Amino acid sequence: MTRLVPIALAAFALTGCGKADDRAQADAVGNFTPPAMRAPKPMAGQAQTTPITAYVGKYPHDAVGGVDFFDRTEVANALIDAVGDDKVRTLIRTRDGPETPIFRRGPRVAAWGCEQHNCGDHNWMFAVAADASQAGDADAGRPEACYHDADSMGDRSRWYGNGGSTFRPGSCPSEG
Repeated sequence: MTRLVPIALAAFALTGCGKADDRAQADAVGNFTPPAMRAPKPMAGQAQTTPITAYVGKYPHDAVGGVDFFDRTEVANALIDAVGDDKVRTLIRTRDGPETPIFRRGPRVAAWGCEQHNCGDHNWMFAVAADASQAGDADAGRPEACYHDADSMGDRSRWYGNGGSTFRPGSCPSEG
């Protein structure tokens, strides 16, 4: 019996080990901050040769030449440049709700989407230059994004672009 006491005490002590580790791990998980989104870079020899206008009339997640609209390097980079809010960027890129076919919006090509069963009150739009040569032209090609959430914004939307954001009346446009 005296031999069993040290073994039992050791087993009891070992069951407590790891409790502090479990708490530390739970704290670490709760404090996790994902890494910042980085701009994509095309691989050597993988330059996009299909014009972005080839997406007009197709849905944002329809592949053209094997690449969907938001996976194009210039579109992904423009989205990162235009929208500083990770949550809004994620909403724009996902396919959780309805989308319209890509459309022309002046000198830009635009994609629109919304929340399932709540399109009028929660929608977004992203537009990028239709021609890469216009990308630096303020009137023609700078990317712009719109985010509308009626619960928090009422009858206006937040527009992103040119390094900042502003509010405009109405929801996000779903056609040119």
